[in-house]
Amino acid sequence: MRDSIRFIHSADLHIDSLFKTKGHLPQELLEQLRASTFEAFDRLIDACIQHQVDFLIITGDLYNEEIRSLKAQVHLRRGFERLQKNGISVYISYGNHDFVKGSKHPIELPNNVHIFTSEHVSYFPFKKNGIVVAHIYGFSYETREVKERKVASYKRVGEAAYHIGMLHGSVETNTEHDVYAPFSIEELKNQGMDYWALGHIHKREVLSEDPPIIYPGNIQGRSRKEAGEKGCYLVENAQGTWNHTFLPLHSFTYETAIVECGHLNSPDQLEKALEEAKKRVEANYTSTMLTITLRTDHSNLREWKLTGYIDEWVEIVNATEDTGSNEWIWIDDVKIIDRPQWNETELLKGHHFTGELLRSIQSLGKKEMEDWLDPLFTHRKMYKYVQSLTDVEKEDALEEAKRMMVEHFMSGEKRQGS
Repeated sequence: MRDSIRFIHSADLHIDSLFKTKGHLPQELLEQLRASTFEAFDRLIDACIQHQVDFLIITGDLYNEEIRSLKAQVHLRRGFERLQKNGISVYISYGNHDFVKGSKHPIELPNNVHIFTSEHVSYFPFKKNGIVVAHIYGFSYETREVKERKVASYKRVGEAAYHIGMLHGSVETNTEHDVYAPFSIEELKNQGMDYWALGHIHKREVLSEDPPIIYPGNIQGRSRKEAGEKGCYLVENAQGTWNHTFLPLHSFTYETAIVECGHLNSPDQLEKALEEAKKRVEANYTSTMLTITLRTDHSNLREWKLTGYIDEWVEIVNATEDTGSNEWIWIDDVKIIDRPQWNETELLKGHHFTGELLRSIQSLGKKEMEDWLDPLFTHRKMYKYVQSLTDVEKEDALEEAKRMMVEHFMSGEKRQGS
């Protein structure tokens, strides 16, 4: 019978990340956001000690930039020193954000920390009571991009009870993120690993149970694109059965609430709509950066947005929050959805110009869309207006542009048909 093993699988810490928000934040709230990745890491260390794990795995992107801040490095070192005092080992690989050649002056870490330092897949043996119990395999990014299929280089070595693969990369068919170190799930299963500790994708996901192939997601959301609980997985194998339990680590979450506003006929009713949205997330019992979507089938909301009523009500409602507490709800952004008088699914089927337009837009991959838009975002007169836009804001702008185009062409088609 194999010895039992218990470890924590984490990834994508992005320590010392900057946070972009839609509006002005009180200083105390801004400080909480900036401290959140450090706090989430501290909870990660606490969890390792509390659950008396054998070791901690961090699969890539410990830091947010290749030039690692000294503050972040020292904070991580102190956390790893706490683990060292408790006899807990740490296994680290670097990813596309904190690649090896980007760090000019890394500080020394305690000797319980084992780092994969090259793009060649290698392994570290983990010993328990003097016996090799596991081989932990991995590699680090030497530069920002790894396009090679690294999965083929993972090969079981020796007779250890457990073979664990650390891989910072993505499924080859992924269209939502940059695809680095691509793989298929079938390829992972064929390499003979007992557990795959993945990183790079910030949404936690179990790709397979046998063997476990798992993304833990990042430990702290940094935009509304990274919504919901964030944390790590406590993983254990006892008597030959794998168990994995999600442990939340975040300081706050990003959430979205949708409020139907077709009945609103006066801007003073916006206060109630905003409060209703906040009530939707109160049950989470955690601090929340909230994006509210107001949905309507008339143009009142857009008029109130243009005249400043919505922004003013947001400011008034936010002023009632105690941002010094541990359970605040801050309205970060308000979006408006005018229900289109058209069905996109039906239009996609149509043999007309609008249908062809929508099909063309739908067929564009993320990289192709970025290439098309690059002249706009790099234009010397436009750059100062668009360089600070987040990916989420760019996607929102593209979605709004699509809506405007469709409505423009549909109105033209109707005029021609009349």
